[in-house]
Amino acid sequence: MTHFRVKTPNYVPGFLNAMDKLMSEDFQSSFVNSNRPAVNITEKENGYDITLMAPGLNKADFKIALEDQQLTISYEKSEENTEETEKFIRKEFAIKSFKRSFTLNENLKSDEITASYENGLLIVHVPKVEETVHDAKVKTINVN
Repeated sequence: MTHFRVKTPNYVPGFLNAMDKLMSEDFQSSFVNSNRPAVNITEKENGYDITLMAPGLNKADFKIALEDQQLTISYEKSEENTEETEKFIRKEFAIKSFKRSFTLNENLKSDEITASYENGLLIVHVPKVEETVHDAKVKTINVN
């Protein structure tokens, strides 16, 4: 029986560790989610607030739609053909579009959803259905 031994070059383990770090979940999520705004969802007594951080955008370009209990918030920037007169050294302001979707349950009043945009925050309020309080009346039933 013959055994073969393969000598791995010294740089290979370091290279593999670097590739593992490069392809880590944090690294990938920074690229995958780079075009999606940060979202906070807070529960209030009368409903939920979905707050999207979207500074510098035009509120007329937001689209909020509800279809089959799926709430979709999207933004599509109107493209204008303008000639740039400024010479940019670096240009990072380039949000053109995004889309976020949320599934709503039946305990929410989907027909009363409201939205507002102020100071770079889009706030979508989804009201809760009021819970009916059942009276704790005791009713006796006679057995025939």
